[in-house]
Amino acid sequence: MFHSIGVSLNPIGPWPLLVGAAVAVLFLTLWAYMRKLRGSSGGWRWVALGLRLLALLLCLLAALRPSVILQEKKRQAASLVFLLDSSTSMLLGDEVRGQTRWAVARKALEQALETAKSLAPNLEVKTYQFDANLREAKLDEKADPEGRETDLGPAMLEAEKREAQNNKRIARMVIISDFASNNGLNPLVAARRLRDQQIPAVTVGLGTEKAGSGSKDIAVHDIAAGPTVFVKNQLEVRGTLMARGFAGQPIEVELLVEGQAVAKTQVRVPEGSDVAPIVGLKMIPQTPGEKKVTIRVPPLEGEFVTTNNEISTFVTVLSGGLNVMFLQGPNFTWDYRFLMRSIMTSRDIDVVGVVIRRPARGEASEVDDAEFAPGRYNVYVLSDLPADYLAPRQHRLLAEAVKKGAGLMMLGGRTSFGAGGWAQTDLADILPAEIHPGDGQLEPEGGIKFVPSPSGLTSYVLQVGASRAETAKLWDMMPPILGTNRFGEPKKGAEILAQTPGPSPEPLMIAMDGPGAGRVIAYGGDTWVWARAFEEGRIAHRKFWRQVVFWLSHKENQGDNQVKLNLDRRRLSVGQNLEMTVTARDPKGAPLNGLTYETKVEREGLHPTSQ
Repeated sequence: MFHSIGVSLNPIGPWPLLVGAAVAVLFLTLWAYMRKLRGSSGGWRWVALGLRLLALLLCLLAALRPSVILQEKKRQAASLVFLLDSSTSMLLGDEVRGQTRWAVARKALEQALETAKSLAPNLEVKTYQFDANLREAKLDEKADPEGRETDLGPAMLEAEKREAQNNKRIARMVIISDFASNNGLNPLVAARRLRDQQIPAVTVGLGTEKAGSGSKDIAVHDIAAGPTVFVKNQLEVRGTLMARGFAGQPIEVELLVEGQAVAKTQVRVPEGSDVAPIVGLKMIPQTPGEKKVTIRVPPLEGEFVTTNNEISTFVTVLSGGLNVMFLQGPNFTWDYRFLMRSIMTSRDIDVVGVVIRRPARGEASEVDDAEFAPGRYNVYVLSDLPADYLAPRQHRLLAEAVKKGAGLMMLGGRTSFGAGGWAQTDLADILPAEIHPGDGQLEPEGGIKFVPSPSGLTSYVLQVGASRAETAKLWDMMPPILGTNRFGEPKKGAEILAQTPGPSPEPLMIAMDGPGAGRVIAYGGDTWVWARAFEEGRIAHRKFWRQVVFWLSHKENQGDNQVKLNLDRRRLSVGQNLEMTVTARDPKGAPLNGLTYETKVEREGLHPTSQ
């Protein structure tokens, strides 16, 4: 049954223009037909004129774009929504007669629900409670609130969304809270969005601005830590401290890993503020795995609520992390920039780049001796670095680190290899080729084509394609390098991976497994031209350097399939969903398909369960 019917017009142009055009067309039509039909007889002429005028009127009607509006009133189900704050700040006892905010809120809600029973019969009453997430309230439970965050803005919008999904219109939203919203969307923004949908929000405020004499409280929020870190690498953890009633006092903050304190710092909240950043907490994990990381403030005297004194997240500690030190000489090379960019895209490799700008003085250089301690780095890369820019003692330390398992790659340059004075150092003994001060450079006009040797095409280091043929094609497409250092004879056990073209090739890249437990690569040229050539060259350049690091670190044949479980978030609130993604790869990193995964979820606590 329609309650009203209306007609509206939406002409294609202004009314005066439309009327003028209609009159002109009508006049011209009548004038033309009157002349044409003059002198004729019979009723057919009036029929023809009438049909033409009827067609003209229909066109004019279409130009007015009429529409018929039929209005029908339907009764829509409505709901009265209550939002109850269940964060721990509701436990503060600053209400009348020392009651907690939570006790007063529950009493107010019970009275409101009793009154709501006498309202309209078609009005449904819905009750939600919220902290970090929204869920239906369980009023029969007497448990105290445990929420660590107050996401009021998101809770308001989520409640509206749930009711809309059930085809319910919210007649009114009543919010019972202390309105100490500390996360998510601003509640005022959420209220304006509800107002635009004709949903009034009514607030019932609890607590006092100063929170009374028992208002001292410490809360830790917003823990920030990288999701992954490598074994023996440093990770900084940050957070936010909210301290009410402790302004100006030093507050001790602890960093715990799996329940064990590993770092401490002091935070002082400035006068006139309740918030201060937590910085200076650092950890260096020693074992791989998922580690629970916690920022905690020990309970202080006068605190009423202590459950919000800590906050936790999980960090994945990776065992496959490789530490690389890139030592660049004073002459800038593009390899420094492009190599750092290529290697740092790999989550398995951590690179430290150091530019040494002046020679060592005695036994002191710009690099500390500790950087050459065995086990400190997996790989060292020397790029156009003169020998005298490191102290003689550091030459011995670096050679000893290589003999004990570290990898070394020396790149070419005018101050590298023999030209850089390395022939008289301890490193000359571990390089894969003989070097002399007068070896010189090879810099022909037009550059030098990088040609992998037959064994180089199948080597792990130069295998940048999916097959030997694709690898050869990629290297053939690469632009020539600008020049190279000349080498002496390769040492026993060394392998020439690449050479110059022509009937009398000279070695460009030589690798050697040894001496000792280490591996060494000597390359007289540069690599940055490959990264700038074309997209396939950029990818091949990145893959080349990644494989160089893995080969020098003895990681090219780990032979383990990798199964990884990834979580879409590291912190959860009660009732919040967690999405898990499982991936499996073979030893070469290719994904494994057609697998079936079985997942077991265990819950820790007083009553651990698994499913």
